[in-house]
Amino acid sequence: MNGKLLGGALLALILFCLLGACVGMGEGTDDIITIVDGTGKSANISLPVERIVSITSRASEIISALGSEDRIVGRDSYSFFPSSLKDVPVVAESSYSPNIELIHKIDPDLVIADSMLSEDDRKKIEAAGIPVIVETALDSTTIEAFVSHLGILLDKEEQAQELINFIKKYQDIIKERTENLKSEDKPAVYIEIGYPYSTMASATTFHNLTIAAGGTNIAADQPIKYPIMDPEWIVERDPDIIFSYATNTAEENLTDKMKEIHDEILSRPELNDVKAVKEGRVYVLGNPVAWGIRSIVGELWLAKWFHPDLFEDIDPETVDRELLDEFFGEDLTEKCVYP
Repeated sequence: MNGKLLGGALLALILFCLLGACVGMGEGTDDIITIVDGTGKSANISLPVERIVSITSRASEIISALGSEDRIVGRDSYSFFPSSLKDVPVVAESSYSPNIELIHKIDPDLVIADSMLSEDDRKKIEAAGIPVIVETALDSTTIEAFVSHLGILLDKEEQAQELINFIKKYQDIIKERTENLKSEDKPAVYIEIGYPYSTMASATTFHNLTIAAGGTNIAADQPIKYPIMDPEWIVERDPDIIFSYATNTAEENLTDKMKEIHDEILSRPELNDVKAVKEGRVYVLGNPVAWGIRSIVGELWLAKWFHPDLFEDIDPETVDRELLDEFFGEDLTEKCVYP
């Protein structure tokens, strides 16, 4: 077994076990790591992991932030950040639609997908002896374990901890400033996703970010995670803030997409008398800061929108620039919120 894991890195080994990962001897000189992924399924993975097919942009970003983007040998169409990934072959539009034949042909050491990967497609990939792990942690409040997993798989534990520390630094600032707020001081927030009046209940990404940023999700008590509500329901609850999100492909302009969503919400006559509309507190998060490791920036934007007085000294765009420079060596090239 790798002496590094047996030796001085006791803390990493303890973390390893807490995350549901264990190491054993392989048949050759490689170690075998067993990862229990976000779906509760186990995957036995030979170390070192040198060739990865990542068909979820959030995993691609983490791998790149850990300085291992050169190990990505296949990607989904949304994995176009950082810019170095654009030359990597596309083997899936998303996890929902992988090209199994192409993945088998590439023969990677590991495939990483998100929860859109069907069980049938997972089994087809695994049938060729390729291990698969499925990521379910998408926002800054739940992503620590996934970053740690990848740090271990890539032998980048130190870099993974640096990334976790960066995220936790700003999470702690938000928590310190909002944790003692009274319920009446937390704005009522309506979250809209995808299309009109589709929202998120509790235990979902934007619910988590809303609560962490000191807001109250008006759909938190709905019995299903992604309900579609009647407009009258929104009007009756009269939210203080409305926010949505925009996603884009490499060929689409993010600002245009965000403006389109923002203006469409404001154009609905049934919402004219809603407080958020009347007071101009309708916002759109861009996809880059809505999910994954950069969602800490999205969380900061929400906190600033919810509590401008408490976060007057925080500029989320500056934090985003710092994150991009430190972990990707790239500049911020586009605005990620609107307006």
